This record gives sequence, structure tokens and C-alpha cells, in this order.
Amino acid sequence: MSTIAFKEIKKGTNILIEKEPYEVIDRSFRAKQQREAMATVIMKNLLTGKVLTKNFQSSAQVEEINLEESKAQFLYKDADDYYFMDQETYDQFSLTADQLGDSINYLKEEITARIKKFEDKPIDIILPAEISLKVIDAPPGIKGDTVQGGSKTVTLETGMKINVPLFIKKDDNLIIKTKNGNFDRRK
Repeated sequence: MSTIAFKEIKKGTNILIEKEPYEVIDRSFRAKQQREAMATVIMKNLLTGKVLTKNFQSSAQVEEINLEESKAQFLYKDADDYYFMDQETYDQFSLTADQLGDSINYLKEEITARIKKFEDKPIDIILPAEISLKVIDAPPGIKGDTVQGGSKTVTLETGMKINVPLFIKKDDNLIIKTKNGNFDRRK
């Protein structure tokens, strides 16, 4: 662990505040007349998944932390918990929907992801850049008064709904970008 000033923090930095790990989602600065600049930091608590915004003096010091990473395989969902198996230790663990956030839209059995650990406890996952998901419900594609190619909303096997081109039909396997949730191509 090292100490850095808030003015040096970048998006994606992991910091320790009140003995809890946070990931910096965004930060901005505003100068006050004849006073020190303030840093407004939007951060996600990596233990609870809650996002909060706080103001700090830009020169205030904070501990930067490095989280351990390893690979894990998604096993199954039970109520609000998602179960994984660490591929190095073969230990099973669970994360809540709040901790995972939008990542739950991409989880299907046997997906392999990287897990972040804080003090040897799994707290978050990092998905692959692309995931293949099957279309389970797709309305028929009807061309209308479109100047360019039209789109429709389909439901994927994880329950996620996305917009796709009209030629996509039920049972197609699609490649989805996990960073933004957009359709990339048919598999």
C-alpha cells in the first residue's frame, strides 16, 4: 500500500477509506478563490457495491491499494447470491447482486472471469471483453419506414434485453461487448 494525494487519483484506482476498499469511478476538481482546490470523487464500495460521492481537499492523502487477482468460474445463481469457484484454490465463494452490479447480465454457467480479492476475500469480478449469449426471445423483424437498417429488442439467456439488427432471430448466438452491453456480431 502506498499513500497518494487526491489530486493524483485516476479513474479505476483502488483506495482505502475507513478500512474499506473503494474503486474510483470518476473524479473532478474545482478551485475555490483563495482556497485549496476540492476533489469530488465518485467511488464504488467494493464490499457492498454502493456508489457514493465525497469531497476532499485535493492535497489530502489516501491509501492506494493493490487488489489480488485470480481466475474463477461461475457455477450457479441461488436467490440473490452468485456462486463461483476459484480456479487456483478450488474454493467456492459467493458474491451478491449488489457487489456484481451490471455484471450479472453476462453470467451464465462455466463463464470464466478474473476475481478481485481484498485481504484474501473475493469482492468483485472482471469479465472477459466479449461473451457469447443465446437469444431466447426475438420478435419477428419487420422492415418499416427506415432509412437505415432497423433494430429490435431481444432477450438473451441471462434475461438481459438488448437492441440488435432486424435479421437476428431466436436461438442465434450473439457476441456481446461486456464494457457497454452492445451487440457486436453473430457467432
